[in-house]
Amino acid sequence: MAKYNKSLDRAYFEKKKNPKYDDGDKLTKCCKQSKYQKTMMKGNKEDWRLIEDHIERTLYDYTNTISVTPKFCNECDRFIEYISKINLEKTW
Repeated sequence: MAKYNKSLDRAYFEKKKNPKYDDGDKLTKCCKQSKYQKTMMKGNKEDWRLIEDHIERTLYDYTNTISVTPKFCNECDRFIEYISKINLEKTW
């Protein structure tokens, strides 16, 4: 009965397909992001349009934001995060 009380996650099904599956293989070595997650990439035009739209909305919505820089992994070109430069004189 204990077999049926376990949660079934991605690792469970990967081990079922491949008994030699290592749970450590689910993350990229360079930026530690999931290999299974579809993420934005540096060279993709559609992804770049989404990034530009997000930055434009952020600059419009938050007037104390000076600039926003998208950060990508240097090895695999996956999007990692946004880095914002904020004018502290305009903050509360």
